[in-house]
Formats: sequence, structure tokens, C-alpha cells
Amino acid sequence: MKQIVGVLLLFALCSCVEVGFRNPQPENGRILDEIPGEMIAFYTQQNKDSSNDDGGFKLTDLGEGFDNTGTLSDETVLKLWKGKYFLNQKEDSLWYVVMIVPVKNGAYETYKMDGGNENTVKTLKGITHVEEIYSNDGELEVVIINPDKSEFKKIVKSGAFEKIDIF
Repeated sequence: MKQIVGVLLLFALCSCVEVGFRNPQPENGRILDEIPGEMIAFYTQQNKDSSNDDGGFKLTDLGEGFDNTGTLSDETVLKLWKGKYFLNQKEDSLWYVVMIVPVKNGAYETYKMDGGNENTVKTLKGITHVEEIYSNDGELEVVIINPDKSEFKKIVKSGAFEKIDIF
């Protein structure tokens, strides 16, 4: 859970180019109503200050997207697909996705796509239609994709999601 929060903060603070989706992914994933208890339990075990008012980080620090109960907002969709979780966060009209993979000892690895990585964009272009949005000064701002079910499966298998961290 700590990493989920960290990853969303990275979205806001990261200078890398984000990859946005038109819809929450994967299309055929099972939508979960809340963050699984084992993720919250692992997070609170790792971060004892998660529910204290002593200045420590709290899930509610992210705003209405999260709370300490694992409840998700309308702008946050968590899906389960093939043993992996996909955290979709809506910003404006696009969805930004973090892949969360359970690993040994109850930990989780987190992955995201970097649209500023030329190899990632090349891989995506080989799988699905890619729209690149540039700023007025010619800087790449966002890469937008809208894969179907089979294309998304290829994207996951391709390694386009890059490991961020383990928590």
C-alpha cells in the first residue's frame, strides 16, 4: 500500500512522460471495490504512522482517492487480472496505470510505463496505435494509447511496464 501511495505521488512529481489510457485497464479485469485487506495490512505493518496524527504520512494525504479503509474514489479504479493488480488513476480525461504484482513474503512489486523512454514508445507502436501529445515548445507531454484486450496482454508481456520498486 505504501508503494501505491508513493507511485501516485510519483505521477504528480515525476518529470518523465506519462502514458495515458482512454479507459481503465485491463478492459477485461475484475473491478475491485476497495484495496485488498492484505495490501492495507502490509502497508500499515511497514508504516506504523499511517493512522497517526503526528505528522506521519497517511493514506488520506492523497485526498479523496484513498482512505485508511481502502475505499476507492470514482477517479480511482483497481482491477485484478491474471494475478496482477492494476491501479488506474483518472486525471482529466485520461487514466494512468500502475501494475502491482504480488511477490514472496507478502510484498508487492510496482511497475509503470515511461512515455519518455524511446524503447517503450517503439514497443507500444508495434502493438497498438500511439498518439503523442507535444507542448507548444515541442516537448513531449503525454503518450496516449487505447489498446484492446489482446493488445493490452501483449503490452504487459512486452516489458513496457518498468519496475519502479518493491514494497
